Amino acid sequence: MSRRPFVEPSDNEEDSSEQDWETEGSGFPSADKLIYRLYVSLGSIKAGNSSIKLKKQVFSLLDSLVGLGAIDEKQKKKIVRVYIGQ
Repeated sequence: MSRRPFVEPSDNEEDSSEQDWETEGSGFPSADKLIYRLYVSLGSIKAGNSSIKLKKQVFSLLDSLVGLGAIDEKQKKKIVRVYIGQ
């Protein structure tokens, strides 16, 4: 039996695409933590969750990873094309 990944819901549905992990703690999150969150979010999309909020979260994570230099724009576009279909 496969399990759907857990994605913690936000307290406020009207939040911008900025997420809690981008503002918590002292400084920027590590690329590893962002990649893990991206993996969980993409797994949720693959499992059938097509919410707009989740998709915005994925775009925010991808933008953060590009900003950190962990991935480039070409890789970002490939991920979007494969998982989100845009």
